[in-house]
Amino acid sequence: MNKRLISALLICLSAVLTANSQNFSREFGKISKDEIELKNYNSDKDAEAVVLFDIAKSSFVRTDNSFDVIFERTTRIKILAEAGIKWAEIQIPYYQEGNIYEKVYDIEAFAYNFEGGLMNKTPFNNKNTYDEKINNSWNVKKFAVPNVKEGTIIEYKYKISSQYKFNLRDWEFQWRIPVVYSEYEVKMIPFYEYSWLLQGANKFDSQTSVLSSGLPRQFGAITFHDMVHKYIMKDLPAFNNEEFITSVNDYIIKLDFQLSKISYPDGTTLDVITTWEEMNKELLKHKDFGKYVKKSEELASKLINPETLKLKNDKEKFEYVIEYVKANFNWDKRNAKYASKTPGKLIDDKYGNSADINLFTVGLLNASGIKAEPVIISTRDNGKIKYNYPYAHFFNYVIILAQIDGAIVLTDATEILGLNDRIPSRCINDKGLIIQKDKIEWIGLECRFPSQITTHIKTEILSDAVVKSDISKSATEYDALTFRNNYTDNIETVKKQLETKEYTIIDSTIVVLNQLNKKMPYTLAYSQTHKPEIVNDKLYLSPFLNEIISDNPLKQKERTYPIDFTYPKQRAFKSTIVIPDGYKVDYMPVEQSINNELFELNYTSRLEDGQVIVSFDYYFKKSVYSANDFSKIKFYFNEIVKNGKEKVVLTKMVNGSN
Repeated sequence: MNKRLISALLICLSAVLTANSQNFSREFGKISKDEIELKNYNSDKDAEAVVLFDIAKSSFVRTDNSFDVIFERTTRIKILAEAGIKWAEIQIPYYQEGNIYEKVYDIEAFAYNFEGGLMNKTPFNNKNTYDEKINNSWNVKKFAVPNVKEGTIIEYKYKISSQYKFNLRDWEFQWRIPVVYSEYEVKMIPFYEYSWLLQGANKFDSQTSVLSSGLPRQFGAITFHDMVHKYIMKDLPAFNNEEFITSVNDYIIKLDFQLSKISYPDGTTLDVITTWEEMNKELLKHKDFGKYVKKSEELASKLINPETLKLKNDKEKFEYVIEYVKANFNWDKRNAKYASKTPGKLIDDKYGNSADINLFTVGLLNASGIKAEPVIISTRDNGKIKYNYPYAHFFNYVIILAQIDGAIVLTDATEILGLNDRIPSRCINDKGLIIQKDKIEWIGLECRFPSQITTHIKTEILSDAVVKSDISKSATEYDALTFRNNYTDNIETVKKQLETKEYTIIDSTIVVLNQLNKKMPYTLAYSQTHKPEIVNDKLYLSPFLNEIISDNPLKQKERTYPIDFTYPKQRAFKSTIVIPDGYKVDYMPVEQSINNELFELNYTSRLEDGQVIVSFDYYFKKSVYSANDFSKIKFYFNEIVKNGKEKVVLTKMVNGSN
């Protein structure tokens, strides 16, 4: 073998052995020399932090007549850059529903800083935790490890006592930063049997199952040993949470458990793994779901006069009911698939969670002669449904399906400013399950029609110090809803959304049209000023100002999961630049055109009547692109950025000549 090749192989082998031989401790409170000296992570030189270890175990502890699950977690992280300091802000989610609850306790946390040849250990004070409610079922306990900076090692541990055995706590092996070592140990007892699902990987680095040693345990007449399952994964890359994905939960490497069978000490068993048919039946008879809809239907006549609906057709009845609910009830911003209060209480309070409002609306629609059904879904941030696994906890939201003149319409009465025949963009996530009698049916939630923003800009050079641009925007569909929710028609709110360091908004020019007229495009007009860019008597003008993205949102070299835009997007820009006296055109951008089944782009520029007119439009024709299209979509974004940065150059004429 060639000596140079042998030498190169030895160098590579040495590097690998060096990286893998680093002595990283996995004992809480004991920090190794290698951890202190770690400046960057070899497998990811740009990592802002690295998880040195993340170890947890779940075990069953005897209570009076049952068992609680105790979850214990210990984590150590090295902060490698200032941007990584945020990983010292810890969040611990815990569950509570009715009489079933979880308790977080025994929190310990420390920051280690090696300074002046000494290790400084800063403890966390347990008084500095606080709780935040996420929804009706989930809360989160938050705290921050103190005295954290670049180079700090942080570690923390905590326990959670849980009465909720249906879903054994899942485990995320992968983080948004690299993970050196991740381990999850589950001590199973013979009374509860679980199925598990590994997502994002084909296998573990190590998986073992052994009977626990030591003295046996006893429950009733049953003597048993725990079955100890241990799952280990090593050297996991950071999950890069790029733009245009539904949820990290859909793609991150994790292990999910669900209770499948209960074995009682008397020898009887109960199969818990359900089917879609059984789940459907359970929901129809649930007091906070199917029975809630029936009760709402019974109360409808007290709210909506039947005489009002007699002369209306189905479309008009649908619009009337949806508008009635939107005008009289407010969403408390909590996602839910079960109602949190009775229909009567909702009527009194005038507000509720998404299930309160949408299940109530289903009842009102049915009472009005419109056939309507609830549809349970998972919102985008909650992740996609796994159709081979009938797990109720995958769902976190309910929307409305109505049949109008033979057509199916999906709607959501929580989105007051949204069109009545649309669901919110947060709900556009693959499919939903229609909850109806004696039938299992899924319905697609994908949006196939485009939302468009059209922007017109007219630019005039007022002086060598001031350029003024008059801008008007018109938005349709989901883009219009975004404007209505974020910009509104309040002048101060609009100004805050628009103003940047480079541009000054002229308050008196702000005009908003159709804020409440949902069927018309949302329209915004305003004027702004900025300083011109002049170099060697040449005037450089950006036709589209800062209205077009300036950076490609897709950063990865490759991608293994879809590019999800939520809905197809159209953008159109037209810029008119008035050429000032004494100037002529020195440069105009080059025309370009792309048109295929995935994407369309058109860029043109022309000189007309003392004006430079530049038009630019692009259209992402699909709401979701496969991972195979990633390189193409990335290229299209590059072209958008490139065209958006093009400039028109004007130069001063010499002695009035051309």
